[in-house]
Amino acid sequence: MYYGWLVVATLGVTETVSWGVLYYAFAVLLEPMRRELGWSLGELTGAFSLALLLNGVTAIAVGRWLDRRGPRLLMTAGSCAGVLVLAWSRVTDLRSFYLIWAAICLVMAMVLYEPAFATVTLWFERHRARALTAVTLLAGLASTIFLPLTSWLIRTQGWRQALLTLAVILAAVTILPHGLVLRRGPEAMGLSPDGRRSPAEISTTPGFSVAEALRAGSFRWMTIAFCLGIGVATAVRVQLVAYLVQRGLSLGSAAAFTGSIGAMQVLGRLVLGALSASAAPRRRIRKSRW
Repeated sequence: MYYGWLVVATLGVTETVSWGVLYYAFAVLLEPMRRELGWSLGELTGAFSLALLLNGVTAIAVGRWLDRRGPRLLMTAGSCAGVLVLAWSRVTDLRSFYLIWAAICLVMAMVLYEPAFATVTLWFERHRARALTAVTLLAGLASTIFLPLTSWLIRTQGWRQALLTLAVILAAVTILPHGLVLRRGPEAMGLSPDGRRSPAEISTTPGFSVAEALRAGSFRWMTIAFCLGIGVATAVRVQLVAYLVQRGLSLGSAAAFTGSIGAMQVLGRLVLGALSASAAPRRRIRKSRW
């Protein structure tokens, strides 16, 4: 078996847990934290917004690290974010809460989709779309798994102890796999992308420099569209559990309903994957809107 598929399987599992603990669990913890600490939802979600903003800035440095040194040390170090989750479980004042989430932003840039996708891209060319889809199919279930799980942990342990449990899960599932499986790229193991064996199989498809991409109007419009779309989706994901609780649902029911969005995302990706075999990217986007 080509080693790249082991990388894909590993990232599929570690991305599921990383997204579940560092991203989706926050939505379920909002209401219990608000009730105990007395902070408003705006004050609480402000820390999450700050983390996302700083995450975007930090991603530039993370990308340069990946280009020069590869993902192994970076993503293994980021997996030690359990320490920050432990600190989150002990927070008592708003300033410390914001500082903790400012630190979590760095970890998110080190372990979430962006470095994972960059890693998969190193290992595949011909089968790149299939490999990336495999990672997102697994990790797409992060909300479906961790929203109800976090709700159950809060109900049985309290929100502070629930964070301790989530920190242990994060460390146990991600640190060793990242450290043992990830490599700088196929060349470091004497391999070629996709497991090719002969120079004749090497792709000669031209790429684009950053400057060329930035000059393209389609790239700029696509970037704006992604930012707006992700911004709306993030606002819904973060606020929906608290909104449903305030409308009378139990925390468990609100978490289960919100987690079902992840399952629908996986279904959508399967449909999009089927479309990709018969349509160009622009046509697939037009189809997906319907």
